[in-house]
Amino acid sequence: MKDMKTLLEEWKKYEKILLTEEADPADVNPARFPKELSKVSPKASKIITRAGTKDGDPSDDIIKVTDNDEIAAVKNLIPSQSSMNVKKAVKFVIAMLSDKVPGFNPGGNLGAFISKGAGGLYIMDGHHRWIATGMINPELKMGGSLVDFPPEKLVAILNAITKGRLNIQKGKAGKGSFAAFNEAGIKPHLQELVKNGDGRHHTGPEVVAVLEKWTGAQGAEAVVDAAAKKMGSNVRQLTLKAPGWAPQRPDMPVIDKDQVAQAIEIAKKALRGGEVDVNPPYAETGLKFMDRGAGKSATRFRKKGSELQPQQVGTKDDEKRRSAQDAEDTEAEKSRKDAAGAKIRSGRGSYHDVDALASKLAETIIRSLKK
Repeated sequence: MKDMKTLLEEWKKYEKILLTEEADPADVNPARFPKELSKVSPKASKIITRAGTKDGDPSDDIIKVTDNDEIAAVKNLIPSQSSMNVKKAVKFVIAMLSDKVPGFNPGGNLGAFISKGAGGLYIMDGHHRWIATGMINPELKMGGSLVDFPPEKLVAILNAITKGRLNIQKGKAGKGSFAAFNEAGIKPHLQELVKNGDGRHHTGPEVVAVLEKWTGAQGAEAVVDAAAKKMGSNVRQLTLKAPGWAPQRPDMPVIDKDQVAQAIEIAKKALRGGEVDVNPPYAETGLKFMDRGAGKSATRFRKKGSELQPQQVGTKDDEKRRSAQDAEDTEAEKSRKDAAGAKIRSGRGSYHDVDALASKLAETIIRSLKK
């Protein structure tokens, strides 16, 4: 039998894991979290994006988000959409190169989420700022809110937040494509800008002055040729293909400060605080199609006035279901706990295995104290 000192050492070894439990991407249910924004239920998303701390396990839904202004070079970031407007991107380039738009510089913080995936780092929004920076210098570093969660899973969580927390019910229309991002596609828009200006910040002569400084060429015709060539060369170093898992632009999340002033902060708080009911056990929503797999400690949400109020589930049917589930859990619990330690030590265990291990260690300590 292990002595108390050994048991305490084992406990300390896993204590950090227990205190930093996070959501498991493998347990994200696509029936609850559709990848397409158009398939997200406004009613259900309003509930499940607030229920994560009321599902009986307040730490199982936490998604780590870290703010960093310099995550990676532009050329090493991967887009999650292919609907890109070359005219808008060229205007962004002029604004970034000019000193007439304070705070709008190439590189730096995208003001958007960046997700760690198996294929690399994916930007979830801010694509025009990303590609405009790449047209200027693909080596410049960009950052944002780095999410330690696979992008193909994160897109569904952010879609739920889009409708459920930001009350944005419709995605952005997709315009343009990567096909126009080359020297030939860029040049006509530069010609228009040096002639007529951008209609907001710069006149035609001011655009010429900005491009003369950037390219070293002189005169409208020369700067258009030089700038188009330089931008086309730079953009070839970027990844200009969206991943297969990405929905079309109208079905992507809209975490946009232009529509909701604090959109990014609201979304970050929801992810970091485990407010979105990402993993089981689930809080019950009162919607039959959503409540499969709700946990024993679930909370049902009902509308009271304009607010969603949690109410403990306590019907006879609920109790019968729980009793049957308890019996099944008891039978499986011992083998689950015995397997948990080995799985975590091998790096294969889920976050729910940590709970089992903690319980197993606690039982062992209690038995040792009794002896």
